[in-house]
Amino acid sequence: MIDWDQHLLAPLQETFGEPVNYRPASSAAFDISGIFDRAYTQDVEPLDDGDPAINTTQPVLGVRDSDFPKPPLQGDRLYIPRVAQLFVVKDVQPDSHGGSKLVLNRIRTA
Repeated sequence: MIDWDQHLLAPLQETFGEPVNYRPASSAAFDISGIFDRAYTQDVEPLDDGDPAINTTQPVLGVRDSDFPKPPLQGDRLYIPRVAQLFVVKDVQPDSHGGSKLVLNRIRTA
């Protein structure tokens, strides 16, 4: 059996990850590493046959599940220093190999 976390996710985070301050809704903030993509593109199925295809872009963060004391949840917040931006987790998409893609919404600050 392959330990995906040790042999794939850990080296990827070490190479491409950047600091993230994770702020769960139900507990204290903590620091993790994540792979941030500001403009992840996702195709959306058209409502009716023959309608044009639609795609959207939104920020996402790739994380190791083992970095979390409790699984990440929709509504948690996180801060990414490199882009000086606060985000809220819109959706958590586990990948079945020990990682998750966190789909994010930017929080506008005044």
